[in-house]
Amino acid sequence: MSNQRRAGASLMTEATLLIKRMPADLKDWLAGEAQRNHRSMNKETIRLLEEARTLRDKAAKPGRDPKALANILATMHALPVLDARPLNEMLYDAAGLPQ
Repeated sequence: MSNQRRAGASLMTEATLLIKRMPADLKDWLAGEAQRNHRSMNKETIRLLEEARTLRDKAAKPGRDPKALANILATMHALPVLDARPLNEMLYDAAGLPQ
């Protein structure tokens, strides 16, 4: 279910979210935060989610480091081979069933 309303020059869409089976201690904490900040529980929840989204958006995202990947692969290939059989032979018996 969603509602639309005008916010300045842009059209803002609002959606309804129902949270089921919230732990009682989390609900009590949220109610306390809402009261402390003079907000409804709904508005406090939205503020907390927006804050979490902002923090995640600002957090550094891990990139792919080609040198680090090459080092990992080199280390992996340098490990001793304990069983030289092909993988299929190690995992499956003659009938093709898992061993």
